[in-house]
Amino acid sequence: MNKFDGSMGGGMWRVVFYERRGSHVHVDKSGPWLPGKGKAKLWADWFHQQGYHVALQDQGGSVEKFSQGLPA
Repeated sequence: MNKFDGSMGGGMWRVVFYERRGSHVHVDKSGPWLPGKGKAKLWADWFHQQGYHVALQDQGGSVEKFSQGLPA
C-alpha cells in the first residue's frame, strides 16, 4: 500500500488547479473526487511540489486555498 491508498477523513474532496491565462486566472475543477480530505491533501502536496497552484474543494463546494498567492 502506498501513501495514496486508503481513506483518511470523511466526505469527498478534490484538488482544484489555478492557472494564469493572459490577465485572467482560470480555475480548473475537473479533478477526480477523492474519498477523504487526507487523500486529497496528499495529492495537493504533490502537485504543489511540482509547481502547480492548488486548492482543496469539498463536496459541498467550499474551497480551501492550499497555495499562497496566484500563479505568475
